[in-house]
Amino acid sequence: MGNKLIDILMETDPERLARRTTEDIEIKRLSKLFGSPFTVTVKTVPGERYTELASDMIDDDGKADFTKSYNVNLMIAIEGIVSPDVKNEELQKHFGCASPKDLMDKLFNGGEISKIADAVTELSGYGKDTEKKVKN
Repeated sequence: MGNKLIDILMETDPERLARRTTEDIEIKRLSKLFGSPFTVTVKTVPGERYTELASDMIDDDGKADFTKSYNVNLMIAIEGIVSPDVKNEELQKHFGCASPKDLMDKLFNGGEISKIADAVTELSGYGKDTEKKVKN
């Protein structure tokens, strides 16, 4: 049976396996504030880096520490956001911020940061589909 999978893969154009690498999401509060659509662009985060960021929520006993979830979401959002470039030092200075974290906090509220992090998570392949349990 394994050979059948190899045959299928060998007959498949590799481009068919290409993953979406970016996605635009609207931040409605900012769209309303600025009077035009305010969209952020996010990208996939490689698996190793995503796992490294998400593991910051695990305590020394191997249990999830949900008090760290905001910071983990913030770091995933920073890692995955393409536009606006929150790592741009001029943009940070313009808003009186010293780091990408400060700028994210200035631009977005907690729910919006979660929305951005959730989009990065989905795009990176760690979304809800991966959490569904297999039923016997």
